[in-house]
Amino acid sequence: MPKQIAIFSLAVGSFLFPTLCAHAGIDDLFNAVQQSEFRFFRMQSEVPFIPLGWVQEKHYLETEYTPTSGNLPSATASESTFNEGLALPAFIAKRDMLVLGEDILWDRIDVKSGPYSDKDVLMLTPLVAWLHQFNSNNLAAAFGAPILSTTLNQSSPWGAECYAGIIGLHWQSDKVQWLYGGVYEYSYGRNFGYPYLGLMWLPTPKVSISLTYPWPTISYSPQDRLLFQILVAPGGSSWVVQQNDVRTSQSFDVWTLTGGAGYRFYEKLWLVASAGVAGLRGVKIGDPESQQLDGKPGAVFSLAVQFRP
Repeated sequence: MPKQIAIFSLAVGSFLFPTLCAHAGIDDLFNAVQQSEFRFFRMQSEVPFIPLGWVQEKHYLETEYTPTSGNLPSATASESTFNEGLALPAFIAKRDMLVLGEDILWDRIDVKSGPYSDKDVLMLTPLVAWLHQFNSNNLAAAFGAPILSTTLNQSSPWGAECYAGIIGLHWQSDKVQWLYGGVYEYSYGRNFGYPYLGLMWLPTPKVSISLTYPWPTISYSPQDRLLFQILVAPGGSSWVVQQNDVRTSQSFDVWTLTGGAGYRFYEKLWLVASAGVAGLRGVKIGDPESQQLDGKPGAVFSLAVQFRP
């Protein structure tokens, strides 16, 4: 863990320095948003906005993986991820906005037992989204997010995934917002399409309930500098292995249920610590019906610095 802590500290420093130096420019951006006709909330909320910049270190304790399909031996492994991302408006008009972003994930999988090698997986995700405010009750966004992945400690080709879609937001009232739309997913040669539906509810100015896939979240802000959250989120990584002329996709999947506390230590910067349970863990090799290992639930811990406007 000392190596991960050193990397996290260095990344936080490299995240804070440009953020603080660009403070005036960021303020100009969000002043332009306030002067536009965009209405992300119609009720005055004391819960801070979703993070638009983040540096996060997450650690999953060691757990056992046993085969459920295929002829694979069992294994035990731990996992650590480092995640850095940013999403900001690049163009703002009265009713239109272009948002650009990026996300970088490094996933370190340490195999403790079993005939498998450690993995260092790198995933790069650029993001582009176009938002349009039709009227005071309706907003829509079209987005695209290709995902490129490879393993750093082994010779492997780059794999490609992608998410794209159109999502609408409708204000039923000042406290209730509905999300709806459709999402397209490309995953290593396979194509999926599915509808999207979500709900955001502000029962009081201090409480926010977001029932949106894949990050349902309950947030409570008792005062200006404090934030408490309970949330569910996906994790893990995926990559491609090539042997001779055969390319096989592999993935390390997990879902987490965590509770966390955040403290606003400077302007719009928050320090957030979380702990919880990692479940629905699994390793998939090839198509879902090919070979799979399922992991036992275990503990997960995370520490993050977030930019919340």
